[in-house]
Amino acid sequence: MSEINLPYATIIYKDPIVYLTYEADVELGFPEIRELISCAEKVSGNKPYFTLSDIRTGVNITNEGKRIVSDINNMPYLKGTAALVKNSFYKFAIEFINTFQRSPYPFHAFTEKQEAIDWLLSLSLENTFVSKERLIK
Repeated sequence: MSEINLPYATIIYKDPIVYLTYEADVELGFPEIRELISCAEKVSGNKPYFTLSDIRTGVNITNEGKRIVSDINNMPYLKGTAALVKNSFYKFAIEFINTFQRSPYPFHAFTEKQEAIDWLLSLSLENTFVSKERLIK
């Protein structure tokens, strides 16, 4: 198990899941998202991984941060993400938004940590995802 502590998040790796636990009311912009991706790759040994993001304390991602996470080319080892939210209302809202803004990798929101872990472990680490830009070329 590897662990990295940042001012805004704690990152723990338990093969094959990178657990991201955020401090209360953080805002993740371009530099924070880049740092999180770099740390996830480091703790996973640059091998395919899933992420379990605990966002129950309130996390805001800026537009610049959203642009980075919406392009799978920025996260070549990421194979799926589960978001742990504080209640069913947040889960429904996230799932609703996800129907219109499709993630380039498997993504699902949960209120129970074990359900999120079980779902992640049901995914394949072998999947490769292709960005829209690469499909057009």
